[in-house]
Amino acid sequence: MYYDIEPLDEASRLPWEDERVILSDKQLPSVSIVIPVFNSGQFLEKTLRSLLCNDLSNVEIIMQDGGSTDNTHAIIHRYKKMFAQIYSQKDDGQSDAINKGYEKATGNILYWLNGDDILLPNTLIKVRKYFDQNPTCEVLVGDAYMTEIDFKPINHFLFSEKKLKFDYLLDYAKNHLIQPSVFFTRKAWDRAGPLDVNDHYAMDADLFIGMAKIFEFHHIQLDIAYSVYHEACKTRGARAESISALALVQAKYGGVNQAKNTLSILSQLYNDAQSKLDQLPGHESLVIKYEAVKAELDQIKKLVENKQKTLINKDIEETT
Repeated sequence: MYYDIEPLDEASRLPWEDERVILSDKQLPSVSIVIPVFNSGQFLEKTLRSLLCNDLSNVEIIMQDGGSTDNTHAIIHRYKKMFAQIYSQKDDGQSDAINKGYEKATGNILYWLNGDDILLPNTLIKVRKYFDQNPTCEVLVGDAYMTEIDFKPINHFLFSEKKLKFDYLLDYAKNHLIQPSVFFTRKAWDRAGPLDVNDHYAMDADLFIGMAKIFEFHHIQLDIAYSVYHEACKTRGARAESISALALVQAKYGGVNQAKNTLSILSQLYNDAQSKLDQLPGHESLVIKYEAVKAELDQIKKLVENKQKTLINKDIEETT
């Protein structure tokens, strides 16, 4: 069995592995887990080892690699017995990879786990029991931590039924979910999916807000995952793009005011960049740094102007 696979990198061994006791129940509903990755070798092995701290009977794990060129393939090969399916080919980004994974998935419950996040021990069996005991549940949300790379907590996200309503989630910049703590049925996916392959930043918000408009979300008081926040995170490295994409998603579901509030975050980024620019001394050796900050400033300004025009046009359409 694959539970005793030794890590390629000893640093990838999780702190709780030596004391793990895996609960098992082979009669529970099946689940398909899609893992979309691209050059995720720095983090992927920890993600896979977190799955090994869960009962994987009747669990289908689909690896969707976008054609990595780092050590991702070596890690996938090491853990190949875990996977029901492995695909490594160029795709159009994370959304496309997840869509392709779900096209092939056969489980009753669907989930995706990014190649840098951590599923906590024995959460799969508890989630599957909840779906089994609550047959009307189409979307289940658990609690989660956002952490540093070393799993030091940054924030503990505790949800409730109130926090999972459509109107509440529409203000997603303030009231967002933690993606790896969300499970849903094939029915929910078929009604609200697939992910927009042209959206590389707010596709999970689009999906979850869309699901919340159709279904009543259930909450399980259980810490499901660690969402690891690091320098390579898309939302950290491209915050302006992420915020602008979210604003368009909010407007799509009628939350024009919420979208405007989200865009105000871009204005703050603009002001912050302007402040950096103003503080730079006029020494020639700092010209490169000056130009970099100015480019950041111009990019944010353009995003603000473009998204404001989009929202103004949407306002006009809704009032005519």
